[in-house]
Amino acid sequence: MKKTLFSILLISNSVLASKVTTNLNLPKGKSYFSGEASFRSNELVENVGEVVGNKYYSNLDMKYDTAESSSIQKVFDLSARYNDQADLMYSIKEAKVVFNTTHGAFTVGRTILDWSTVDQEWGLGKLNNRKNFDYFEPGQEGLIGFLYEKKFQNNISVGAFGSILYVPESNPGMEIDEDNKTVTCKNPWCDAPSDSAEIEGKEIPIYYEVNYPEIADVVFRYSAGLSLGYEYKRLKLQGYMFRKPENSISVTAEIVYDTSNEEIIVEATPQFYYHDVKGTELTYSFSDTFKGYSSFISIDPNTFPDGNEPYLEYTGIKPKKLNEDYLGLGLKYTKNQFYGHLGYIARLSDFDRENELLVQYPRWNQAVQLQLKSRITRKLMAELDIKYDTITEDRLAIVKTNYNFTSNLSMALGVNVIGTSKDQESYWSTYENNDSVYSSLKLRF
Repeated sequence: MKKTLFSILLISNSVLASKVTTNLNLPKGKSYFSGEASFRSNELVENVGEVVGNKYYSNLDMKYDTAESSSIQKVFDLSARYNDQADLMYSIKEAKVVFNTTHGAFTVGRTILDWSTVDQEWGLGKLNNRKNFDYFEPGQEGLIGFLYEKKFQNNISVGAFGSILYVPESNPGMEIDEDNKTVTCKNPWCDAPSDSAEIEGKEIPIYYEVNYPEIADVVFRYSAGLSLGYEYKRLKLQGYMFRKPENSISVTAEIVYDTSNEEIIVEATPQFYYHDVKGTELTYSFSDTFKGYSSFISIDPNTFPDGNEPYLEYTGIKPKKLNEDYLGLGLKYTKNQFYGHLGYIARLSDFDRENELLVQYPRWNQAVQLQLKSRITRKLMAELDIKYDTITEDRLAIVKTNYNFTSNLSMALGVNVIGTSKDQESYWSTYENNDSVYSSLKLRF
């Protein structure tokens, strides 16, 4: 029953995915364009990769960047994925123009804020949006607005972000059939609500009705943030505070059991919650190649949604919001063709696993990460990325080798594995079969 109730709230991930588009006219003149196209099959081993949308897919990544040395920098960064279920996911990670002057840098468009390392490294999705094609590597997607950054001669730096436009995360999306009133999935990271429920020993079908809001009521929402930093020799300290809508839409649902037709009707209404995001960053560079960091983030969500909340009878479901505090620690080493990262995250806020039925499980509670990337030979690369949660015993592992035939053509072999405890439910329990043993072919251009 918990999965049925909670998954209803996840409908919101795709409510607006097909209704918001972004356009950018690329400038003419000198080309700063690069990209890559790849095809990947996840079925090298029998009975692996059989989850819906996880058999094979194609990726396309394109980037246009006029380089940071330009006084006016233009960036457009697009990723897209098309899988075996004909599901197209896309992400405009950045689409911005940066005006570099003696008074600072002024950015207009979609930009990724580099204010929180723990949010980036652990895919929390509290500050920036996530690309979210898959949860092994969720990536980041910027916020749309205006960003001003300035560094003063006394080593103090400031950053200010403001926006009146809001575009939520759209991946991974669900397929909502308005005619048949069904919600289904075409990718392995989508968790669709149940299509039936057992009542008095009989399976009763569930039908979903989604009350789509007007686009103007969605996109015209403000965000405002401020960061303040200070550098002294090898030490860098930064703090920030941000008020913005949550990156994912919530849903309020009214459930009606029609006994005459023996069916359950769920009426879902998207709701938009604001939250206050605050945090601090402390970075110390031991050398040019070795540094350590401490990253703290606090999320304080509003109890009530923005705007009018629909009236619910006693059968209604409303999302419950909890404060979240995370601390991340890490060491990073980069030299020549080698990169190493030893990371740690701890959820400092309380979470009642037994009673918080309508609150999403934390992605990470108390976890460690080891990430290694190295060039073995001139043409061969290897990568290892392991995360382990000491409380829930969740494990994520990425092992990959990449061989470059030419500067434009390469082939990869790899394994992605999710492990969960059989004794308890966690965030990753829903996705424990999303493993893959894969080969891929990549063309760079």
